[in-house]
Amino acid sequence: MKEKINLSQVIEAIKAAAKKLDKEKRYLDRLDSPIGDGDHGRTINNAFQKISSLLEKDKVDNDIGRLLWGIGRTLALSAGAATGPLYGTAFMEAGKVVEGKSEIGLEELPGMVKAAEEGIKRRGKANVGEKTMLDTLHPAAEALKDSLSKNLSLKDALQNMKKAAKEGMESTRDLISQRGRSSRLGERTKGHIDPGAASCYFIIEAMVDFLINKLV
Repeated sequence: MKEKINLSQVIEAIKAAAKKLDKEKRYLDRLDSPIGDGDHGRTINNAFQKISSLLEKDKVDNDIGRLLWGIGRTLALSAGAATGPLYGTAFMEAGKVVEGKSEIGLEELPGMVKAAEEGIKRRGKANVGEKTMLDTLHPAAEALKDSLSKNLSLKDALQNMKKAAKEGMESTRDLISQRGRSSRLGERTKGHIDPGAASCYFIIEAMVDFLINKLV
């Protein structure tokens, strides 16, 4: 029997991501200070705390796709002019892939993460290698695709995804920003991890760690 993740586990994984972002908000702000407005951590954390609060109160239909779409809409409206629409698009596009599903597994995950990546590319007019969250998300999507082709367990696939995402985040230290306000700084952005790539990794890390514990 194939391993599956149910709706309640997705909800709890999102809450785990919110806790992680709250813990790391000052670190993310420090990453953002030399190359941005210095508020990325607070901005993304505030949006995820709002989502976490809504998930505590609101009754959710047994549809993972609709859940993710709703989370994306909230992010788009409450996470700042730049960050919100990008993260919002990512969650909404991932949700479309699994609309109507009450469970997801390794068969669905590569398509979900790839859809999120493509949505960010379109919305942000960005590509991999331009020092953005895509540099975290793209290797994560590729790791899932590779794990599916090798017929790995869901747990191993999630571990591979997290490892690839971390390596992608760390790769932004050597990149020069080509998108957003930080792109005006040119060479001065080299030597700094991109805050969007870092927050994207923290979300993946927290969700994966929670889900792996549930799959033991």
